[in-house]
Amino acid sequence: MSEYDFIVVGTGAGGATVAARLSENPSVKVLALEAGPPEFPADIAPRIDNASIWYTLLGSDVDWKYFSEPQPGLNGRKTFEPRGKVPGGSSNFYIMMHIRGHASDYDNWAYNGCPGWSYEDCQSFFQKSENQEDNTSPWAGHGGAMDVTNAGKHSPNPTSVAFIEACKELGYPETQDFNGPNMEGTGWHHINVKDGHRRGTYASYVVPALTRPNFTLSGNSMATRLLFEGKKCVGVEYNQGGTIKTARANHEVIVCGGAIETPKLLLLSGIGQPEQLGKFNIPVVSKLPGVGENFHNHVLTGVIMETTEQVPAGTQNLSESALFLKSEPGWVGPDLQIAFVHVPFDIIVGQRYPNAISILPGVVRPLSRGWIRLASADPLEHPLVNPNYLGVQSDADRLAQGVKLAREIFATKAFSQWVKQEVKPGPETATDAQVMEFTRNTADSYHHQAGSCKMGKDAMAVVDPQLRVYGVEGLRIADASVFPQVPSGNCHSGIVMIAERCADWLKQTYGLN
Repeated sequence: MSEYDFIVVGTGAGGATVAARLSENPSVKVLALEAGPPEFPADIAPRIDNASIWYTLLGSDVDWKYFSEPQPGLNGRKTFEPRGKVPGGSSNFYIMMHIRGHASDYDNWAYNGCPGWSYEDCQSFFQKSENQEDNTSPWAGHGGAMDVTNAGKHSPNPTSVAFIEACKELGYPETQDFNGPNMEGTGWHHINVKDGHRRGTYASYVVPALTRPNFTLSGNSMATRLLFEGKKCVGVEYNQGGTIKTARANHEVIVCGGAIETPKLLLLSGIGQPEQLGKFNIPVVSKLPGVGENFHNHVLTGVIMETTEQVPAGTQNLSESALFLKSEPGWVGPDLQIAFVHVPFDIIVGQRYPNAISILPGVVRPLSRGWIRLASADPLEHPLVNPNYLGVQSDADRLAQGVKLAREIFATKAFSQWVKQEVKPGPETATDAQVMEFTRNTADSYHHQAGSCKMGKDAMAVVDPQLRVYGVEGLRIADASVFPQVPSGNCHSGIVMIAERCADWLKQTYGLN
């Protein structure tokens, strides 16, 4: 059995950040386990690096290719739930919008049992991760790990300009920075892109760590079970190319498998609801009924317009501008994100109408909750995934509202020179009932899976406010599964912030600063 000070399971946004930060101390031995290949395959590397072709990675050889259970709120459809299986994980898949979320998201965490997680508490850790090129927000970080550029300052697509002007035409205010004091309104995304290249956690955290002799990245290494001596987690069992291996952690194990794989690994290791574990004859190590529960995700759909002329090819991330708004007065922060994409979002539609643009309304404060469950005791089998999309009527109502708003935006004078005809949903979708049916027939994953091992102090919490798993020692989680509620925006930045905090606590705990 090989020995390390820390073992990090998973090298996505959370795992890459934790492992890299811990390895900054040359006296600390860090093992990072990655289920995917240790390096980017030759045909995949340029598709990860090129910010404008991120969509070609979905369903590729470095995708876990999860599917949900049939979703009652989507008329029984299953949804495709892509997740990255390569160093950097889903940080190689995301669309590079750098969105922290609204300050009230984190204040709400603190109010509901996560003291120390208010926005003010999190601010310095966001800043630590950021190297923002401009000063559009007094809250931005400069000199941090990840490059953050302003999409509006790097030859944006002219249709992205039209989107902002259209929103202003409808009376929505313009904001300079969605991560600043005024998230509401329309404006340019800040993105993790530099000179057309993706600047996710692989480039920002993993690559620098690979030069350190105390950092070991073990590829094709699927964690199958956490190892315990009594209640103390002392290591990880993993399958590497069909061979079962073990590694020991002298200090702690940090699980960063994401909101789908993290609860699965805990359940396989005897941490969870005893009734579930009993189905597969898994001995109980810690009785935690919240493992796999509270699973949720943002949900979106798309309105696509054929254009009167060819849209210039993308040079950044294809989604450069957006609108954040409240679906009705009274929300503390925005609950709808109206994203603009200067390509046809639906591949099938795009084959018929290659010159097209899309508005993607999304519910970013969803009320629906689902679960992750074991399908079997086989660690190589995918778990059961149930996001319960549109399970609460309010989510469906707000998404349908977003579809109507997308049509209003496309109908403005600002878009008049571009818009030719609506090709999705199309003119046959006219009444409120038809819009609702379209919504349920087309709503899909926003790829912000979260919440399945939530942080808190209530009976369903899985980790405490310092990310330590309840009922055991030497085990923490640092990924989107610990979100009590997913932040109201693209959540990559929030995951990195959590991982920065986790690494900081570990350094303090073991005197590594």
